[in-house]
Amino acid sequence: MEPSEQRTGTMILRAWLEGDQPDTLRVRILSIIGQDQAVPIAVSLPEAVHEAVQHWLEDLLNHPG
Repeated sequence: MEPSEQRTGTMILRAWLEGDQPDTLRVRILSIIGQDQAVPIAVSLPEAVHEAVQHWLEDLLNHPG
């Protein structure tokens, strides 16, 4: 079964550590739902990554189409 274009999405997380300390996490988040690309965001806390993924999944579930 091929998914509908309106109900598909892509999220790319690029994560890295800057320096030798554990609090130097950096994550760049790119996301698309259907044809709508969101503005890329950058976060530095795991909780912010979780929040971004949850928000993206909720948007995908509620996307018109």
